[in-house]
Amino acid sequence: MSIKYSDSGFLDGADETKKLSFDVSGVTTGTTRTITMPDANVDLSSVGTPDDNSVTLAKMAHGTDGELITYDATGAPANVAVGTSGQVLTSGGVGVAPTFQTAAGGGGKLLQAVQFVEDKVERYTTSTSYTDTGLSASITPTLSTSKILLMWHISNVMVATTGYGVKLLRDSTAVFTNPNKYDPYHNTGSHRTRNSWTYLDSPATTSSITYKVQTANLNSTAVVFNESSSQSSLLLMEIGV
Repeated sequence: MSIKYSDSGFLDGADETKKLSFDVSGVTTGTTRTITMPDANVDLSSVGTPDDNSVTLAKMAHGTDGELITYDATGAPANVAVGTSGQVLTSGGVGVAPTFQTAAGGGGKLLQAVQFVEDKVERYTTSTSYTDTGLSASITPTLSTSKILLMWHISNVMVATTGYGVKLLRDSTAVFTNPNKYDPYHNTGSHRTRNSWTYLDSPATTSSITYKVQTANLNSTAVVFNESSSQSSLLLMEIGV
């Protein structure tokens, strides 16, 4: 192969219609630009196409924190918009870019449980107004769609002429009230009972919430809660739906 040089550039010695010319019109006046050859063979036919595994993260265009790279229906690169905390990446099927969507939930699964036990902390009351029992527990739902299943048991000593009601509060909001509870198995004298309740709540939040149980006597006759040989408990269970 022979190469010639003329004012028009480099020419193929065998076919002078094949030319290689340089355009330096974009160079600043009075400035010399230098092309530096590496100590290696260079195939200019691949210029503009990077070698495999040669593009670093620093060479990529900046995006938004939390975005992902995907491909659109034409095969061109595209970005997946940023989701919100707790969402999951969801496929849209063939030809549709994935998106971040709210998780479908636990599907009836128990996601977490919190229990509080009040053991032998005796409370003597004659109050006919709702007052705290000491049964209280906090939970932070993982999903805003979750249900909270509550189960609580109250141990007490009372006489047949009295009874008590129960109120359940979510923070400061009453979500459940059960009027006076009697012991149906005794007609006279003092006796020990253990009463139980359940309630399914829909708090619709992912913020911490506190549940507590209150009681109110039917009349001013005393009721003793958590008598020395007994205990009461409160169980919170987050159920995904």
